[in-house]
Amino acid sequence: MALVLAPTHQAARQQASRLPALMASSELLVSGPGPALIQLFSGDPDSGSRLADIAMPADALVLDQAALQIQGAGIIEGVVMVEGQAEHARILDGAGNWWADASVSEEAGDGDIRLQTTTLQLGAYAQITSIVIGG
Repeated sequence: MALVLAPTHQAARQQASRLPALMASSELLVSGPGPALIQLFSGDPDSGSRLADIAMPADALVLDQAALQIQGAGIIEGVVMVEGQAEHARILDGAGNWWADASVSEEAGDGDIRLQTTTLQLGAYAQITSIVIGG
């Protein structure tokens, strides 16, 4: 018979692995020759229109070990390249590699990335007011 862990044992192992996994994610995000980048999209990142690119310097994020989250440390912004409604985001690491896709909402919403407004106007600034990436 193969080893079978009790549900409480399995849950304890999963919980214990969350912080090291989150730390590895955080390190991967900020490593590279340049800053990480958040691309805002109307529609899905693979088929929607890219509206804005927002550079995310390493000090724009903090690792909250108690909450097991990577969080934004303040407002970051970038110029809107194409007018539209931001619905999703693609996050690229400092080397330009795909790191994750995220949901986008206005500040009162429940998106992983929250904007001052999701209605983006050409030439205006898209402001990210909150980032929360759970581990």
